[in-house]
Amino acid sequence: MKPILQALLLADKVYEDKATGKKIVAGIFSRILTVPNCGPTTHVDADGKKTTHIQGGMHAGSPSVYVSLVDCKGKLSITLRFVDLQDNNVLLQANLEVDCDDPLATVELVIPMPQLVPPHHGVFALELLCGDEPLGSLRITTAEISREGNQ
Repeated sequence: MKPILQALLLADKVYEDKATGKKIVAGIFSRILTVPNCGPTTHVDADGKKTTHIQGGMHAGSPSVYVSLVDCKGKLSITLRFVDLQDNNVLLQANLEVDCDDPLATVELVIPMPQLVPPHHGVFALELLCGDEPLGSLRITTAEISREGNQ
């Protein structure tokens, strides 16, 4: 039986209150903002693989993902993926092991991420899986900041 996803949040920062163990999730977002007229650039690595990135992104730092699960039984393989929904290409993947003996307990995960730099404007997703079964996803879009400052 797969666990139940209670929360999947992308945020600027997740803090933990050491006295209470409470998680403080700050700066929740689902849009990545870019500056207009900053065209994409292409980088070629040592293996000849080309990667194109949108320039001018508003990066305050590396985000974190907050996950809350219930109904966890035993050892579980959890996968977090950042996926381009245009072609279902997996841009980033993290594999985690969760071990919980109490199915009534809430399992909280804080996963530090690198800066998310999409290769183009569009719609992306953070997907959470247990084994090969999807638990849930968070849709992320890119948006260009207008010249008037409106988004």
